[in-house]
Amino acid sequence: MSLGSAYCKGEISWEDHTEYDVDLLRLALSLSDSDIKVRPSCAEYPTEQRRIAMLQSGDEINVVFFGTNAEREEKLLPVYVPIYMGTTGLRLFMTQPEILHELNDIESLQELKKFTMGQGIGWPDGDTLRLNGFSVTDGRYMTLHKMLNAQRFDLYPRAYWQIVGEWQWMRESAPNIVISDKIALYYPQPIYFFVSPKAPELHKALQIGMERAFDTGLLWDLLQTHPETAPSFQKLNLKDLRIFRIENPLLPEKSVEAMKKYSMFQQRRVPEGDSPQ
Repeated sequence: MSLGSAYCKGEISWEDHTEYDVDLLRLALSLSDSDIKVRPSCAEYPTEQRRIAMLQSGDEINVVFFGTNAEREEKLLPVYVPIYMGTTGLRLFMTQPEILHELNDIESLQELKKFTMGQGIGWPDGDTLRLNGFSVTDGRYMTLHKMLNAQRFDLYPRAYWQIVGEWQWMRESAPNIVISDKIALYYPQPIYFFVSPKAPELHKALQIGMERAFDTGLLWDLLQTHPETAPSFQKLNLKDLRIFRIENPLLPEKSVEAMKKYSMFQQRRVPEGDSPQ
């Protein structure tokens, strides 16, 4: 957790802290028949590569959440239930007002590729976008919205579940950024809980708990109603989106199977401009 968070600054108790991934961890563990509890580690926000190393050692942290790739699935213990049920791969765009009209009028994937995109350092999505012919500018997560505001790139793709909530706080330091609610990009990219190889009992408990959260509908309920994710479900209508699909050639086979089972989008070929069903 960030040192600037209310909990790490001692302003609230751990029981009063609410965050989607933390609340989902609590839910999964409560369904796992284990007595494991969530306990935070307060630190400066590390890069994803740094978090991989921290998980491998298991000294400071033993569970995080981030997007998957082959390296992470090989080095760590993934919990193969996407924590956002596949909505991470549905990417809407933050952009600049002067680009919005042009963006909303595009009719093909090739037209979309004319725009440059911002991505976090080490994010698997950056590699996926590059392999599909997009131009990508890398930056640190806490500065990307400011880079967009400064016109360092054209589009900042964010997951359907997160974009409205993020935009609400990002615009405080990047007042010129806006959301395009007409165009989206889709590719299968699950986000999992990843567990340290030194904590197999925790991994087993989370796998059991996440499967039960999915099977009971509690995962779907939390996704639609949590304060972090609800704004997108309330304000962005999937039926209004023109969605362009690209492939994710980096997705490991186990994740392909997990997406078939747990994603709200079926894994089938979608023609350009069609919505995944």
